[in-house]
Amino acid sequence: MTVFAAPAAGGGSDVRPADLEGHLLVVEPLEYVASIPTSMGDKDAVRVTIHDITDTATYEDVLWFPKVLVGSLKGRVGQKVLAVLGKGTAKPGQSAPWILVDATTDNDCVQAATTYLDAIAGNQFADPEVEQLAADSGNPALAAALGKLGARK
Repeated sequence: MTVFAAPAAGGGSDVRPADLEGHLLVVEPLEYVASIPTSMGDKDAVRVTIHDITDTATYEDVLWFPKVLVGSLKGRVGQKVLAVLGKGTAKPGQSAPWILVDATTDNDCVQAATTYLDAIAGNQFADPEVEQLAADSGNPALAAALGKLGARK
């Protein structure tokens, strides 16, 4: 596995916990962010990359605000958390909190997550056609630089 990654498209992903309920996830907390101003006052959040193993999708640069999720992820910055997203028990007068249910002891979950992460890591460096890159980027200088690096013509 390589240490390099391709640049991400800007703006981050817009995925909510409700979109992922019951899904097997690998959540990579990138940073804990304290006191973000929101319409409901200042809230703590955690910035994450989410690998949805169930739907084979990855969401980058997601800010999650649910208090229990923030609490369970802020101490895991730089790690990969394997869990199923679910709902906990609601307190009287409140909604049930979003929780991460540990999946690290389920061999099938570990294997599925490992297979998915290996697959996306293996696709980081494709062997693209220079002409296609130039057409896609509209940047001949990029295509020329790629040609010098050994991309096929």
